[in-house]
Amino acid sequence: MKVGIGMFITGYTVDPITMGKAVEDAGFDSIWVPDHTVLPVNPATKYPGTGDGVIPSLYGEMADPLVLLAYIGACTSRIRLATGVCLVPERHPLTLAKAVGTLDSFSGGRVTLGVGVGWLAEETVLYGTDFSTRWDYAREAVTAMKALWQHGSASFAGKFVNFPEVRCDPIPAQRPYPPVIIGAPGTRRTFDRIAAWGDGWLPVMAPPSAIAEARAALRERCEVQGRDPASIEITVFVMDVTRETQEAYEEAGADRIVVGIYNHPGTPLPFEEWAPTRRRALASPPPPIDEPLKVLEQMHKLAGL
Repeated sequence: MKVGIGMFITGYTVDPITMGKAVEDAGFDSIWVPDHTVLPVNPATKYPGTGDGVIPSLYGEMADPLVLLAYIGACTSRIRLATGVCLVPERHPLTLAKAVGTLDSFSGGRVTLGVGVGWLAEETVLYGTDFSTRWDYAREAVTAMKALWQHGSASFAGKFVNFPEVRCDPIPAQRPYPPVIIGAPGTRRTFDRIAAWGDGWLPVMAPPSAIAEARAALRERCEVQGRDPASIEITVFVMDVTRETQEAYEEAGADRIVVGIYNHPGTPLPFEEWAPTRRRALASPPPPIDEPLKVLEQMHKLAGL
């Protein structure tokens, strides 16, 4: 079982170089950073994680994930550099393909591109994407980027993404392209998307039973698509890394768990405490600069690394 670290790195937390080096030195396999480019002020959409619907200020403080991963990649040599997740409808596929290709090339093939489409309509529409068709946009964008990464040049003619033959270099070190894993709830549509144009699934705090069901669903859909089901990687965001948790997810069919350490108490947590602990963590003020490093040390011990 691979174990990674998820961290909200902002201008008010530990810096990416210190965090990245500490994650690698502690023996974790990857670091995952989130994405929200901007936070609209007073949106009509209510935040689902709090009773009053107010969106935590953290959502407007997140640093650009690819810039963060470039810093981390420059000071590490082993850990995978992952987005969890990059909001594809908020980026043009040509600029995103260039950034990801550059990062993967210069880091020696260490990028995992977790992708999603977001839940905040007022944020999505700022980039000219209709909220109701954001998954269609994401599908076309990812398909276009994979063509650019694989061949170095490509054209694309879709309903939402269109461009003539262009060259996009540096190309990724990973061939034919870095894995693109889809962050979304475990629904029929999600599994259809993964089998059709994704390379893995990235759920948030899905229990082991849901992972086992997802493995069966993905196996069936991959066979229809003519894909090897074993090529689909499942990574789960969790709030506990004890051996018991690792074993439960491994038996269910997960390949990796990623523990979020932003405002984490640094102790073992039973599954029923994960959701309320995460809600409190995201709604609370930023932790002291050195606190995530202390939590990281505790996670290292709990994971048995």
